Amino acid sequence: MKSSTIFGAAAVLAITCGAVPGFSQGFTSDAAPTTTTVTAATGTITHLNYDGGGEVQGFLIGTNILLTFPGNICGGLGTLGAVGNSVTYSGTAVTATSGFESVNVTSFTNTTTKATYTPPTNTATTYGPTSGTVKQLNYGNDGSTNGFLFTASGATASIFVATSPGASSTLTPLLTVGATVSVTGTTSPAMSACASSGAIEAVMASSLTIGTQTIVITGGGQGGNGGGPGPVGPGPGGHH
Repeated sequence: MKSSTIFGAAAVLAITCGAVPGFSQGFTSDAAPTTTTVTAATGTITHLNYDGGGEVQGFLIGTNILLTFPGNICGGLGTLGAVGNSVTYSGTAVTATSGFESVNVTSFTNTTTKATYTPPTNTATTYGPTSGTVKQLNYGNDGSTNGFLFTASGATASIFVATSPGASSTLTPLLTVGATVSVTGTTSPAMSACASSGAIEAVMASSLTIGTQTIVITGGGQGGNGGGPGPVGPGPGGHH
């Protein structure tokens, strides 16, 4: 009887031990989230999602789709939508095993209010060579010339041409208001979607041709002592 009892206990133990690996695997093998591209999907904002500071961070569409927005939104994300608004959106969706979907938005249109959003870009493009006129000089904190306002031939709007502070001594006797100059460089849209009032297009100059002289500029666009363009000069006729 004693021998039989020991054998039965051993059998139960063996069965239990054999079952443990399968039991453990059933709770540790979670499927990975899936990533898909969403194009022109539509829905209705059911509630606003907030961050730790109480700012609107995203929009919930239906019951399980969260729209998130990269980059700065001018005036805050709350300016793009409210509960009940109908929206159209595109982006990259990550769907968890629970079925909850988070969409990193690349374009968004509120069809109720007509508000729109696309992420800002900082893609640089080639500018020039373009000939035009110097309209105004720009100065760094130490008084060196670090750029100028420039109007291309045939254009009406001025752009800002940034130069390296190291080029100031060469440029000072050549750059005067009214001078004709040919500009070559790169232009880059502001990264922020919330550009300040009065901001204009900027070109980082790589070379300038003034008369018969061409000045190659290294480190173009590093204006002033603090790395950015200094205060604007004293207007037409201004010089240093």
